[in-house]
Amino acid sequence: MRLEAKNSFDRIFYVVEHNPALDIIDTHWEGYASQQDLKVACELGLEILEKTGCAYKLNDNSVLTGPWSQAVGWLEEEWLPRAMNAGLKYLAHVANKHSYGETAGEVMHISKIGRQLEYRMFFFREEAIAWLQACQKQEKSAVLS
Repeated sequence: MRLEAKNSFDRIFYVVEHNPALDIIDTHWEGYASQQDLKVACELGLEILEKTGCAYKLNDNSVLTGPWSQAVGWLEEEWLPRAMNAGLKYLAHVANKHSYGETAGEVMHISKIGRQLEYRMFFFREEAIAWLQACQKQEKSAVLS
């Protein structure tokens, strides 16, 4: 399943899909997103999360522009409880250094999101995927023990 969101300029800025081969929810942000755009996109992400119950999410902000760290309060109060209720446990955030995405990632780390989910920020997508896979292996080992 794959969903897309367009911003106020009618450009796709968000793509979310469940990757069954990796067992992750893969989100990719691109271009500019306003605060309202962010909320619309997060609703799409929740839709896939609620349908799959996937515990692992990759949030790729490496080509996103526009400040959205102010939306972390909304994410904490509205998005996080629903995401956790749907099964989310692990969140890998990818951002470019010295970008709005990095600032948002740092804010998420110290917020409820970083305290209630297993959360890490990365500067390379491959490292984020490797961390999520390591989390999957660790969780499977714990279940088998």
